[in-house]
Amino acid sequence: MITVALPKGRILEEVIAYLNHCGLERYAEKLDPKSRLLFTDIDGIRFIFAKGQDVPIYVESGIADLGFIGSDIITENKFDLLNVSQLPFGYCHFSLCALPGVEQFKTVATTFKNITFQHFKKKKQQVKLIHLHGSVELAPLLGLADGIIDIVETGSTLKANGLIEYEKILDVQACLIANRQTFYTKEDEVYPFLKEVGVF
Repeated sequence: MITVALPKGRILEEVIAYLNHCGLERYAEKLDPKSRLLFTDIDGIRFIFAKGQDVPIYVESGIADLGFIGSDIITENKFDLLNVSQLPFGYCHFSLCALPGVEQFKTVATTFKNITFQHFKKKKQQVKLIHLHGSVELAPLLGLADGIIDIVETGSTLKANGLIEYEKILDVQACLIANRQTFYTKEDEVYPFLKEVGVF
């Protein structure tokens, strides 16, 4: 048996839609995004449900052999695992955003401090970073920061709060990750699943 870690929330819904697209209804129909189950076994595969940030931890540790995750999480935090393939869903991007009329960014708020740090380092621009855990859009509205770096999907939250995108920084999409060791030691079980989901 192999174990596949799935992130709760929007990505899980897109994983289910993708499995249906691949003709894998036998998996998709039993993966209920509203279920309170923590794991379920389907045709010899154990699917576990975890917070997105925890999926690569389960994979890195070997608790899960494979995992579906947004590329933002494995870009922000470095993990010792294999990034097997990008997947055709979960598209969004990082942007530098602020109220209209900002001429210089001296203070930037973000949940993704490593991605933000690397962005300004490449630009050789010194800024003060403020690490927030959510609702970063509030920071420029209340004067805590000149701008934010955050994930933008539709832009509706920005628009609703009078913010605009100044600079697109990094594309994000779903990807399939694997534990380095079990990717090879369980290849007789891992590879058939990868073929089913269109990776190989």
